[in-house]
Amino acid sequence: MHRIVKSHLDSFTKSFGLEQLDESVQFEMFANYSILRSRIGSDFDIEDVTTGEGDDGMDGVSIIVNEEVVVSDEDATSMFSSDRKNNDVEALFIQAKRGDSFDLGDFLKFKESVLRFINSENYTALDAVQQNARKIFDVCIENVPKIRGGKPDLTARFVTTGVYRAPEALEAAIKDFRAQIEELGYFGKVDIQFIGRDEITNLWVSTYSSISAELPMFSNAPLPSIHGIDEAYLAVVKAKDLVSNLLETDDGNLRSHVFEENVRAFLGIDNPVNKSISETLSENEKATRFPVLNNGITIVSPDVRVQGNILHLENYQIVNGCQTSNVLFECRESLDDSVMVNLKVVETSSEDVFSELVRATNSQSKVEETQFISLRPVVRRIEDYFNTYEGHDGRLYFERRDRQYVGRDVPIVRTFNINVATKCVTSMFLQRPDLAYRYPKRMYELFSEDIYSNDTKEVVFYTSCLALYRLHLLVASADIPQNVRKYKWHLIVLVRAIIAGKEIPKLNSNKMEQYCQKIIDACSSHGDALKAPFRQAVEILLSVEDLTDDRLKRQAVMDEMLDKI
Repeated sequence: MHRIVKSHLDSFTKSFGLEQLDESVQFEMFANYSILRSRIGSDFDIEDVTTGEGDDGMDGVSIIVNEEVVVSDEDATSMFSSDRKNNDVEALFIQAKRGDSFDLGDFLKFKESVLRFINSENYTALDAVQQNARKIFDVCIENVPKIRGGKPDLTARFVTTGVYRAPEALEAAIKDFRAQIEELGYFGKVDIQFIGRDEITNLWVSTYSSISAELPMFSNAPLPSIHGIDEAYLAVVKAKDLVSNLLETDDGNLRSHVFEENVRAFLGIDNPVNKSISETLSENEKATRFPVLNNGITIVSPDVRVQGNILHLENYQIVNGCQTSNVLFECRESLDDSVMVNLKVVETSSEDVFSELVRATNSQSKVEETQFISLRPVVRRIEDYFNTYEGHDGRLYFERRDRQYVGRDVPIVRTFNINVATKCVTSMFLQRPDLAYRYPKRMYELFSEDIYSNDTKEVVFYTSCLALYRLHLLVASADIPQNVRKYKWHLIVLVRAIIAGKEIPKLNSNKMEQYCQKIIDACSSHGDALKAPFRQAVEILLSVEDLTDDRLKRQAVMDEMLDKI
């Protein structure tokens, strides 16, 4: 393996606590994470998209709906149950080889695996991840009237650590693969590529590097001094420059993670408001009036610099104007120099001011309150609670917003975003690991109000995240088997019950402080004192017969495990 790739791979495995895995498996996870994370704005579990030893020629598979990895067919059904008729759906397939050659035989095996996944009436793949993805894909096909363009898209990547030089045999093979996929008639856009060492390392680096951009401005004006705001500007820029410099990635995709703080996801080009924006852009005379017909876009960054007519941005987020930005991206081919767009650019390093801007700039139209979880007061208190462990061995980092700790040399294994923390609390203290495992949307519907109530004890978040962190470390050090990682949500429930007892105080109870402290003390110990409850939990879990993926999605299996304590 090339030394540069090896160095990046080592950084990845250390950051995720995967040191004990075989290097070939590490590279598969590395490729899957790098490719997928660069395409979507939300986080995901690598285990949900990485196939195992029973795969038939693909190392990664994921069905993405509206830039979110779908983890169960039930969740897919829930997504399509809304009135939205323009869902973006993509089927992503990956094959990763740590060698430096692009082998024709391996590529053909990958092709046949993808074709079987798409076209087999009785899909017989032995791998659970493939089977789960196929169930989700089937739900998508059943709901094609609600998919943009009437068909999903397909993306396939064949990855090695070499340099792809486009040999004739492989070029013919990829052309034939594309033709076979198109002939099946299941997909709209078909994107199949070979990925070499430079491309895969660039994708990995993009997952943790700060985002920098420069944007030429037609005009700009600084705003007067504002409390809590370092600098602020009103600017007018060419729409095509905004798209190419801020919104579009090097490979032509939408830079979706710059919208992470914008609580209104793209509603699709067929949405009445967005359709109106699109129609305005399509008519020359109206397009020139775009800056007076459209409210514009609000951008927040911790580092804003203006030099002449050039705007420099670092780690920027679009906190208002998600719809406008997406429509401009969709219509980018028709944009010319006459189409301008208004920007409000704000520089602040204060997370509180950042949150206030998100809430204020998204309050003009109806937004569900559950979308404002990251802005609730309790979330700030949770972050402050995590920070009280600075200098401790159990120091964890709570992310109020995506990429909050980018560039700070914080291991990913110590970082917990709101979604993961919610799964931890739902599993450990509400005893619903089944929801964390395969029903995240249902989890939020049932429990987000209780979990993020203002009187919830912050300690429940730290305690459950600490247990998951220790579990990851014990797996990484081979103190407990590697293959139990997929059962993590169930295991932390058992660990809690073993250490502190089965009776759980309410989330807002003063008794919860003492209850959690028992778990914190146990998870802060070392040697056998730390390993014992986790090993006992693993023993209980593995004693359950017929522990299939389907059973893990049912609440009853957790009750069966707890009965063994």
